[in-house]
Amino acid sequence: MADKNQKSLEELIKSVEIFDGLETRDINKVLKVAIGKKYEKDEVIFHEGDLGDCFYLIIDGSVRIEKKVKDDKIESVATLKTGDYFGEMSLLDGEPRSASVIANETSKLLEVKNSHFIKIVMNDDNFARKVLWAFCITFAKRLRATNTLLGQFDKK
Repeated sequence: MADKNQKSLEELIKSVEIFDGLETRDINKVLKVAIGKKYEKDEVIFHEGDLGDCFYLIIDGSVRIEKKVKDDKIESVATLKTGDYFGEMSLLDGEPRSASVIANETSKLLEVKNSHFIKIVMNDDNFARKVLWAFCITFAKRLRATNTLLGQFDKK
């Protein structure tokens, strides 16, 4: 049974954009350092401003991304679901969290500590190239979506 669960988890991770194109041995490097976490509906995974020391892959469920806007109003800026990931910005800049993330429903996540992930990247050029390029693509997509959303806020 563990082998079947391991295989489906491996397949899910391979379907995540940042890990697309990685071989099984590379996926296993990530799985070795990942920690399974479960969050209940409306449980906060992290708050805007918290220290960013890990990123998450959504194994099952969904989360919402919330951002403080003017007058301390909270806006939901995105919903992420199974196969999506979040918290990766801290891998690159070490800055505090730029938004809060809350479970929309009972959700299972894989948490990967930055220090573990960086060790993998620093020791495997091929892995690093593929994953960091995928991060760049994701950042561009999310920046475009944020720009569109900000344009909508200006019209309110």
